[in-house]
Amino acid sequence: MKVNKVIRREYTEIVRRKSFVISTLLVPVLMVVFLMVPILFGKMEPARQYQVAIVDQTGLMGVELAAALSDTLPDGSRKYVCTTIPADGERFDAEREARLADVRAEKLDIVVAIPASVLDDGKADYITRDERSFNVHERMEEGLTDLVLKQRLAREGLDYGRVKSLTTRVELEMNQVTAAGAVEKKDMLGEYGVVFAFTMILYMALLSWGMTISKSIIEEKGSRVMEVLLSSLTPRDIMVGKLVGVGLAGLTQLLVWALLGLALSSYGAANMMSLLAKVQVPPMVFVYFVIYFVLGFMLYSAIFMTIGAMCATDQDAQHLQGLVTLPMIVPLLTLMLLIQSPNSGLAVGLSLIPLFAPMMMLSRIILLQPPAWQIALSMLLLVGAIAVAVTFAARVFRVGILMYGKPPSMRELMRWYRQAG
Repeated sequence: MKVNKVIRREYTEIVRRKSFVISTLLVPVLMVVFLMVPILFGKMEPARQYQVAIVDQTGLMGVELAAALSDTLPDGSRKYVCTTIPADGERFDAEREARLADVRAEKLDIVVAIPASVLDDGKADYITRDERSFNVHERMEEGLTDLVLKQRLAREGLDYGRVKSLTTRVELEMNQVTAAGAVEKKDMLGEYGVVFAFTMILYMALLSWGMTISKSIIEEKGSRVMEVLLSSLTPRDIMVGKLVGVGLAGLTQLLVWALLGLALSSYGAANMMSLLAKVQVPPMVFVYFVIYFVLGFMLYSAIFMTIGAMCATDQDAQHLQGLVTLPMIVPLLTLMLLIQSPNSGLAVGLSLIPLFAPMMMLSRIILLQPPAWQIALSMLLLVGAIAVAVTFAARVFRVGILMYGKPPSMRELMRWYRQAG
């Protein structure tokens, strides 16, 4: 069949491009980098010693805070070298200003000023010049909080250790009843990460490959290659060949991404994998991912193919492509709502609309398996929308591939559709 030659030509032409190879190999690496680097930088802290001055108006907390900051460096030396300055009454402000001058002169790294009012309003000053480590600030804040609580409880005649043991934070573990009636543990943050990752990959794949097929048609129209192809092929063969060939190239890229993702995860994405380990992703999710990619690709590619047939230049196509991408953004905008309530009326309704179904229904499947009839109905509606879009695209394609000049108006487009019928 001649259409097989078009499929083979489209597929091989795409996968041999340097841009295809680079993007296929680079995108998974960049995704891991973007996920892991902020986490690693957030945990990184220079192994250095901090000179700390504690100006204490309470007369007791400064010494106890210095004792509590007993952290050590890898070589065994103290991480925080603390100097406690008792400063009762009016001496507090003077001592605070003196230590502040030391910070300006870079003789001190940090000043902690503890006023007597800390027991009532819970406020103290943390002053630094260059050291803005969140871990250091949090460590001192936690230490001072424990001391203030201890003093408050002692003032009320209560034992700090006893109260702390009685007020231990309760961990409310999230469990979910599945469609089969079983109870499974869930991790909300992990699930959000998985849903976001799957949705973004599907969004980028549908958008990039849809635009690829539109650009391919415009390039071949501009270079007159289309006229050569039409000398031996029918418009239907060209259209089907492009849809299938580009679709296979997209599936190839997704397969490579999946394999690279597994390889990268086994070589060091420890933080990300520890998060994902809490989330069970059934194997059927990957099957649904492929199904909805194919269905979504056929629908959006038919629309992008119509745009390619209508336009003679990339500039003309970009204006129309912007309108097509708007429905693709809706699932991203409603993602948080979907995660919080995947079976709400809005979530169910949007997941059945063909333009939103690929990303919305896939997200619902990951979160909580919807009833089988809803999944079947979304696929059936998608197939119906694809049939309408492909039929319309085929008729416009038959007339538009040899048309040049400005894009047609809606009236002219409908005339093309009737002429091709």
